[in-house]
Amino acid sequence: MPERQVTVSAPHPRLALTGATGFVGRSLLARLNGAGRPVRALARAKPGRTLAHQPGLDWVPGGLDDPDALAALMDGAEVLLHCAGATNALTRDTFHRVNADGTAAVTRAARKAGVRHVILLSSLAATRPEVSDYAASKAVGEARLLAESGEMAVTILRAPAVVGPGDAATAPLFTMLARGWMPVIGGKTRSARFSVIDVEDLAALLLVFATDMPKPGQRQTYAPYGHAALGWGDLAESAERVTGRRVRQVVLPHAAAVLLGRGADLVARLSGRSQVFSSGKVREMCAGDWIGDTPIAATTPIDETMGRCLAPFLRLGKAQE
Repeated sequence: MPERQVTVSAPHPRLALTGATGFVGRSLLARLNGAGRPVRALARAKPGRTLAHQPGLDWVPGGLDDPDALAALMDGAEVLLHCAGATNALTRDTFHRVNADGTAAVTRAARKAGVRHVILLSSLAATRPEVSDYAASKAVGEARLLAESGEMAVTILRAPAVVGPGDAATAPLFTMLARGWMPVIGGKTRSARFSVIDVEDLAALLLVFATDMPKPGQRQTYAPYGHAALGWGDLAESAERVTGRRVRQVVLPHAAAVLLGRGADLVARLSGRSQVFSSGKVREMCAGDWIGDTPIAATTPIDETMGRCLAPFLRLGKAQE
């Protein structure tokens, strides 16, 4: 990471967290607990959801659209880690309501409560808002954060592809890899390069930023990565090393991928359930290279990451034999 001018609160800044029940948030909570960092976390009530109990963790019931919950979340906090966001949605308006309006609301609440540093977990997709509704909503979210932040210090982390076990978005890919297949869109997309970061590395990085206290009004934007420019072939080769079996690439023509994306959109609308795979996701995958700009200090080897991601699906395959 580049050098930063910071001061450190004593002993540690008090933390508020959104997105604690999400893919990255769960890893971050474990890191905070391991570091003995007290945190107050926002969580919307859902049927079947069980909130983890750990020392120093206080849950605040509510969502980004609940002013009273946001006020309770921010009470006494010095640092806000805003990790909540929608990665799939039925409509453009839903993406905007969560990723843009939600970010603006939580920023206003933080400023009103006297929070000193806001850390936004954004996406590399925000650099190309024209590609998809998701990308546009992340770009607007960043802009709304900066407009509402006042004298608070702001750090924006534009995450690339975040990889780790327990992510529903990548489960279909790892299911295929465990069976020896790698689906790839043909044409230029097949040779595209993309940055990757292990979810545990990203959680560790968020903890570092949550410990530092930049000067008032300071603005920082990074696109961190663990692996700068991987390709689909690199993932296939890593899976081969982990599983000890050949992984064959299944090439899907671009036109077919577009049709599948539109079909997924139709199914989502008819069922009323949003899906990760969509026409917007196809456009993102076909938009060329997605490369970060800031290497992290310590990187989990790609084979180690792939091994953790593949393990559940390899066990499932053995159980079915």
